[in-house]
Amino acid sequence: MDEISFRISNHLERLQVQTSLVIQQGQQWISMFLTNCQRYIRELYRDQHVQHIKDIIYNLITYVQKCLEQLRFQYYSIHINSVQFYRQLVTIFNNEVTRREIIFCLAGITIGTLIGYSIGRNWIYYSHHMHHIKAVICHHYIGIEGVSMIDDAEMPMIKKNNDLLIQVKAASVNVVDTKICSGYSKAYRRLLNSGRHKEIPVILGRDCSGIVIDIGQSVINFDIGDEVFLAVPSWAPGTMAEYIVVPETLVIKRPKRCTYEIAASIPYSGCMAWDALVNKSVIKEGNAKGQRVLIYGGNTPVGCILIQLVKLWGGYVVTVSRQNAVPVMRALGADEVLLLDELNIEKELELHEKYNAIFYTGGPSTESHILKKYLHPYGSYVTTMPEHLTSDSLGFISGSIFAGCIYIKLLVQYIFGFNIHQWKDGSKIKAEYLQALSELTDADEIQPVVDRVYAPHNIEEALHHILDPEAIGSTIIKF
Repeated sequence: MDEISFRISNHLERLQVQTSLVIQQGQQWISMFLTNCQRYIRELYRDQHVQHIKDIIYNLITYVQKCLEQLRFQYYSIHINSVQFYRQLVTIFNNEVTRREIIFCLAGITIGTLIGYSIGRNWIYYSHHMHHIKAVICHHYIGIEGVSMIDDAEMPMIKKNNDLLIQVKAASVNVVDTKICSGYSKAYRRLLNSGRHKEIPVILGRDCSGIVIDIGQSVINFDIGDEVFLAVPSWAPGTMAEYIVVPETLVIKRPKRCTYEIAASIPYSGCMAWDALVNKSVIKEGNAKGQRVLIYGGNTPVGCILIQLVKLWGGYVVTVSRQNAVPVMRALGADEVLLLDELNIEKELELHEKYNAIFYTGGPSTESHILKKYLHPYGSYVTTMPEHLTSDSLGFISGSIFAGCIYIKLLVQYIFGFNIHQWKDGSKIKAEYLQALSELTDADEIQPVVDRVYAPHNIEEALHHILDPEAIGSTIIKF
């Protein structure tokens, strides 16, 4: 019995593989056929020797319009007796049409509808995406090795009234991008996005700066030519592409005092830092007076902004970083710098007073319970590193239940008009944070720190650099 089951399963697997190959070949054939038809029609349309064909088509269209007008007139002139029509219909089905013929008719209509829909989707796809752009994408969830730059990505198009089409000038590389390369937030990506953005390939990048080149019909706060910057959640389509489409609610006009590269270093890291301070810690917005704050990993992109915000709001800052970052940490306003290279941090912390807030922003890993020992009784410990998502490792059954819960929440959000981007790190990205960071940068209250700038084809090197403990500040990809 086991042998029979084994053979049947082998035959089924073989049949499944063969079926998938046939389907793929069929899709490729249909796609090539549609492409050739479109090219032939365009060439025929441009040919000067077929003007008479155009005239014939024009006359045919005119004739069809006349026929439609006559049909419309007859339609309004006809009076239908519904009772008599129903009786005739019943008579036809009872006497002249068999059940088998009805089944064949319905099957033909269904198959024809599906074929027509498939051809229509392919036709739209090839007719609207003729332009290609450069983009940095993750092909497979195997880590940084699965990332590369391509130059044949689809040109995005505005689909919603509140969308902006932005030409990207620069985008920053964040730690969360390295996590995405290994499948981070893939469950949310599949549930919260539409179309090709549900699965791999995934465009990397969580923020950028650029120029608005087109706007939706209901956009009122932006115009073509505006210079902007923005941040998007980890599950949303990325920003490392020559052109992107995003809702205007995520976009703010960039600081005037910054270049595109410097402006691109602010949005995502700035929002993570602002949210950590205001919503996760005991520090109140704009007021850190009398607060002792420890920032573990002050040389990270988030750490650089945290140091400046706490100092700006009147706090006392102690940061932990490497020797090479000490001058920058001092320039940003750190009162004390503890060196990771030379000291046992745990013993060093025992020599200092306890802290009202401790922020872990990256760098050499350390156990949270070790740092929490040096907090005041009512102090706050906050990590800005990407949180572990259980949803990324769910099986079929638990994943289906999770998806059902997400869809219910989405329905509630739609009914009450909530912002769909308020999921996970999306709740930390707000336009008011970006606006405040932009104003502080223009007022020279915050100084963005950019370590290195890479070209898109050097993305693998840039991803490795952002994980380097020696890196200081942000790593940028310039388009």
